[in-house]
Amino acid sequence: MVEYSNLFIDIISAFLILILGLVIASIITNILKRLLKEAEIGEIIRKQLKIKIKIEYYIVSLAKYIIYFVTFILLLNQFGIPTLILDVILAVLLVIIIVFIVLAFKDWIPNFVSGLYIYKTQKIKTGDTIIINGVEGKVKEISLIETKILTKKNEVIFVPNSNITKCEVVKK
Repeated sequence: MVEYSNLFIDIISAFLILILGLVIASIITNILKRLLKEAEIGEIIRKQLKIKIKIEYYIVSLAKYIIYFVTFILLLNQFGIPTLILDVILAVLLVIIIVFIVLAFKDWIPNFVSGLYIYKTQKIKTGDTIIINGVEGKVKEISLIETKILTKKNEVIFVPNSNITKCEVVKK
């Protein structure tokens, strides 16, 4: 009789974990959708990089499936199934993904964030004449990664956006 009551409690607990995981995934994805829509990141990426991928969809889906995976591990744990192997595989996989992302985007991410900042604040615009690091020129194009400046000598200089936000920029 005791075995049946423990099994019943485990099943009810697993069911509650499942429901809680699904509810949390739904709430998190809705919040992420709103945040990404308000930040207009997808729209900015589509305009600047001219790609037709809905980046918001992929970010939200990734978050949802991560929550589902964690819920699955908690369900296995509730039934006493050893999850050590899954935990180790998940940890190794996460470390590999994080290292890959950091190495692949270590220069790109600051430029991208600075590009978003420049785009949103409109501190410099196409056509402005600016001086940055002693170089004077007219802003020809602002993208999410770099800004194209045409000097008086008709030289085109590509300045990473992170330099524009870090250095002193004088508008003329």
